[in-house]
Amino acid sequence: MKRITSILFLLCFVSQTNAQNLYEDALTAASYAYSHSKKAHGANNVFHTQEYADKAIEAFEKVENLADKCGCSEANETAYEAKTNMVSSLDQDTYERSRYYAKQAKELGPKLLEQLTNCQANGSSSDDYTDVASAEEEAIAIASEEVAQKQKELEAQRRQLEIEQQKLQQQIAEQQKAQAEFEAQRAEELKEQTVVKVKAEQALKNLESALQELSIAFDDESIFESQKDYLRSENDLQNETLNDTKNFYVNRAKELTKSAMQQFAGYTEN
Repeated sequence: MKRITSILFLLCFVSQTNAQNLYEDALTAASYAYSHSKKAHGANNVFHTQEYADKAIEAFEKVENLADKCGCSEANETAYEAKTNMVSSLDQDTYERSRYYAKQAKELGPKLLEQLTNCQANGSSSDDYTDVASAEEEAIAIASEEVAQKQKELEAQRRQLEIEQQKLQQQIAEQQKAQAEFEAQRAEELKEQTVVKVKAEQALKNLESALQELSIAFDDESIFESQKDYLRSENDLQNETLNDTKNFYVNRAKELTKSAMQQFAGYTEN
């Protein structure tokens, strides 16, 4: 009888130990699932979100199976729901939607840990509670470390953004200064072009008048052919440089002189 009692006690002890091992494995897997879920939700692009989502799916599926073996139906259902959300996150083709489902799965993480802890507490000793507390503390420590790391990354990104903004503002200021200098130089050049235009056109008019008078001196009936193609508006100066303006009037003076030489050549022959 004593032998049978000892065997039954041993079987109960082994069964209880195996059950506790299952709960510990389930809590560990739930901690990893929760950790990967937060990484998936906190990722800054769809590729990283889905990379962590894939790891979270594997962990949630493990929790689901272990919870089923432990008889913890609530944790089994929660793990299945979280896994389903992560599968949906993995199937999305945009960052926003993928992150949305990752968030749904992440928010089930604390609930899953609580359910597993409660299931374990229903048939566990005080030592078992200590193991659960250790698992929770480990999960919290992991979460705290991840939050601290994320804050460091965000701070580094903020500093880098400030540096880039300062560089951009400096470039804009330099461009504005260069544009202002160019416009000032162009305005000054346009004034010089206008002066050249007024003087050159007046000089060409005087030259034509002189050539007309000279032509009449040779022949009263002679009419010097006036060109007048050198008269322009100030708008014509907008699309050319000061040198272009000078060259224009120089060329017109050459053409006028050439025309006069050709006309006066006839008088010499006569």
